Amino acid sequence: MGNKRASLFNVLTYVMLGATACLVVFYTLIGFNVFNPFPPLTLATVAELPTASPSPAGPTLPPVWTPTHTPTITPTPGPTHTRTPTLTPSVTPTFPPTRTPIPPTPRVTRSLWSFTYEVSMRSPQYGCGWTGVAGHVEDLDGNPLIGYPVHIWGAGIDVVVPSGSNTQHNTVYGSQAAWEQFFDSTPKPMEVRVQLHDPYRDDHLPISDIAVINFPGYCGAALGYVTFTQNH
Repeated sequence: MGNKRASLFNVLTYVMLGATACLVVFYTLIGFNVFNPFPPLTLATVAELPTASPSPAGPTLPPVWTPTHTPTITPTPGPTHTRTPTLTPSVTPTFPPTRTPIPPTPRVTRSLWSFTYEVSMRSPQYGCGWTGVAGHVEDLDGNPLIGYPVHIWGAGIDVVVPSGSNTQHNTVYGSQAAWEQFFDSTPKPMEVRVQLHDPYRDDHLPISDIAVINFPGYCGAALGYVTFTQNH
């Protein structure tokens, strides 16, 4: 029993050695490309397109053309035009006489002051028992200018009276910018000075020339009325 088993193992050993030897031979053939059980696929033949022939660079020129002689045409001169005679004017034109420019009319020079004044001597509205000065302040269009300081001095008086500050004076003299200063109850000769000042400056500089009023000393000229008018 033991010998049979040993003989069986020996046979199997020889079989395995033979199979191994066959396997080595098989891979050797494949390695040296003697036998390839998996040959590569054959690729399809790629169709070749016809190569385009280059077109000629330009049109084929015809043979050199020799121009034929063209006869010269001599122009025939046309008729000569006769110039029309120039007309001579029979009458010499007369030009109008040169106008002599008229010099402009000289204008009155504007005052250097912002306001000008006008003084008129008249009888007082209060009768002959009143002597003094009065007046009003107006703009270029005659509109009343209220609040302008009027400086009055002379014959022992030195005061400043604002225009339009007294409604009674405005009524008496017919202006909303009237002013008035009483001096004496009887007419007498005296000299009074009046000047308008700027109400908008802190220093109240004068804006008119000084109006000098000389009273003759009778009732018909006991009121010196001064009108200050804006000049510019």
